[in-house]
Amino acid sequence: MMGRILGNHPAIFTFKELHFFGTIWSNNSISTLDRKQQIDLLSRLLCIQENGLFNQVNISDFNEKASSFLLNKNISNPLIIYELFLSKMTLENKCSYACEQTPKNLYYLNEILSFFPDAKVINMVRDQRDVLLSQKNKWKRRFLGGSNIPLSEAFRSYINYHPILTAKVWTSSLKYSAKFINKPNLRVVRFEDLLLDPTRIVKEVCQFLNIEFRCEMLKVPVVGSSNSQDVKNKLFIDPCKMQKWKNGGLNSAEIYLSQLVSSVMMKEFKYDVEKFSFPPILSLFYLISFPVKLIFALLFNIKRMGNIVEVINKRFFVK
Repeated sequence: MMGRILGNHPAIFTFKELHFFGTIWSNNSISTLDRKQQIDLLSRLLCIQENGLFNQVNISDFNEKASSFLLNKNISNPLIIYELFLSKMTLENKCSYACEQTPKNLYYLNEILSFFPDAKVINMVRDQRDVLLSQKNKWKRRFLGGSNIPLSEAFRSYINYHPILTAKVWTSSLKYSAKFINKPNLRVVRFEDLLLDPTRIVKEVCQFLNIEFRCEMLKVPVVGSSNSQDVKNKLFIDPCKMQKWKNGGLNSAEIYLSQLVSSVMMKEFKYDVEKFSFPPILSLFYLISFPVKLIFALLFNIKRMGNIVEVINKRFFVK
């Protein structure tokens, strides 16, 4: 949602989720690219921006445009090529600032802020139980307005869901970003605060970004939900997206186990931990199925992992 809000500002161009960090590039990636690799990287980024992450086909169709970006330059560093891509596309859309909204960028804040020291990061935080409900139903997006999502991607989303795994990823991402919480170029925004008082929160975000607040920033389509049909003709920030988990959709074991995993970070970000009695049978089922689900999740996501060891360490072994 924040990407769509910022994208309504005339100075900001919001990119699709590019998944550069962790998928295309990782810390063990080739540090020096030859000319063909430079064009291939730019073409892939152009393809993702044009067609979306799930439709990376005919990437070579973008080779001509990629070559025009490079001209006679020999840019061998993939990070500089990524920077060139962001800059060129932003200018092409007559904007001054690039907004890249891939969620897992949080795991690469150290790398991002090292290479882009002037970058400003907005860390959107949402109640993990609402995140849990969203992830549980994510496979349904294909049938709720996300018709461009392949069936294979819907199945991958279904395989990915497990209350312990989802809560662990939520917790590790916040633990990782918490290391940078006192940095002047990072701001935490709670999703619930945005829904309750959008004008105030967006004005504060604009002040953080040193841009002028505009009322049209608040006119965003009600799309992207895993729980309800897209409504593109309604332009507003829908407060009903808050605490949906309380209306059903999660069983007691899912809530109990997810809170058990994430209680420390929930309290850190001012989310109340609800009291639930231990549901033995359902909890036992999720505990037994967790290793199996984890293996399947790794297998179905292996193509998105540039460095499997790095991905596992960042998500499961954050100190």
